[in-house]
Amino acid sequence: MDDQDYGISQQDESIIETESTDNQRFGLTSNLRRLALVTGIAQFSMSLWVWQFGIFLEASLNQLWQIGLTFSVGTFAMIVGYGISGTIADYIGRKNAMIFAFVPMACGLLALRLFPVWPFIPFEYGIIEIGWAFIIIMTSAMPADEIAKTSGANAARTFNMVLLPAFLVDGLSPIIAGILLNAGFVTGDLYLLAAIGAIVAMIATYRGVRESLGREIIAKAKAGSVITLRGLGRNFWIFTSGMFGFVFVMNVAFPYMGNLVVNEWGVNESLYAFAWGAWSFTCVILMYSLGSATDKNIRAVLIIGTYSTAVIVALFAFGSSLLDLVILNVLLAAPIVIWSGAEKTLAVNGVRNEMKGRALGTYQFVMSSTRLVGSFMGALLWEYFGSLRTVYSVAGLAGMILVIGLTYALMKVKLEYRGESHTLAVTE
Repeated sequence: MDDQDYGISQQDESIIETESTDNQRFGLTSNLRRLALVTGIAQFSMSLWVWQFGIFLEASLNQLWQIGLTFSVGTFAMIVGYGISGTIADYIGRKNAMIFAFVPMACGLLALRLFPVWPFIPFEYGIIEIGWAFIIIMTSAMPADEIAKTSGANAARTFNMVLLPAFLVDGLSPIIAGILLNAGFVTGDLYLLAAIGAIVAMIATYRGVRESLGREIIAKAKAGSVITLRGLGRNFWIFTSGMFGFVFVMNVAFPYMGNLVVNEWGVNESLYAFAWGAWSFTCVILMYSLGSATDKNIRAVLIIGTYSTAVIVALFAFGSSLLDLVILNVLLAAPIVIWSGAEKTLAVNGVRNEMKGRALGTYQFVMSSTRLVGSFMGALLWEYFGSLRTVYSVAGLAGMILVIGLTYALMKVKLEYRGESHTLAVTE
């Protein structure tokens, strides 16, 4: 194939090779800053409605198993997206893969606006999740490309800062949605606005984001296997195995937070949206400083972050007011920020440049498979116990226990990443 098949011109190739040395602001190159802005727009298309999707399902569907099945179908679709996105991005480039991602997102949101009835809802939700899976991988793969060019310096901070606009938008969008709902708009209007946002993000990606993957690396990726397991390395599989159980039990509870807070705590739906914003804004404040701290001892902070997350999830079982919700959301921000930067850094620890997309896609594929079963198990436990408080208690306690296994796995991981001093990527 020639250069046009890759979508990368000779001029762009020169930019790709030299941009890692340009003047950085907020810890990001100019291309990553543009990617961060596009990611913020993409986040709007999800955060405007996803915070109350569980509430919408409970009001629209007749049976609890239908709610669980909808989440499971969406998760299965996301798993498929994760499974193919990394390989596709390694083959055609990050930018082209990201542009493609907005097509199913926009189509699914429009369908959810026009046909919000069973049995269409699970399939509409699934289409959206396929596109969103691509976005998540691209917003990790592009920073991973840049990190590899700077010997892995400040890896966790870089991953976090790319997502900073997304967290900011994640805080603002539910507030905007709450205002719109109070003003007389309906949930379907949120889906329509989100679809418009996806289209705007697609155009912005095409016009503003440059490819981060060089032609030589794409050619090397094409020469390798489409599916590779051993090639990801021992470090990757030890870390992934360690995270698997913990992420599974968290996904038993997390999808039903809106149902817990609104229906069992008695918090108004719009106020729940504002409290969600408090969590996101706290994440924005913490992202730069905690990202730098994470790079200093990535294993220790991941252990602290996961254990703290499990404790806070258990505390959700005892909440009863808006103040409780705000406090717990603010407390949850720090471990989530730590978790987010650390897991991406460790997922590509020691992985070759031409396989980073596949590593990130495979990692998210495995982690999302836990949600496929976890969300459905959460629905079954909800129906059996008759209360989501019990579900959150069980998930929190199980998470605390499983951090022990994660700690053991992290001790077995060889860190080829050492912050400022060593490379994150294996030298060719």
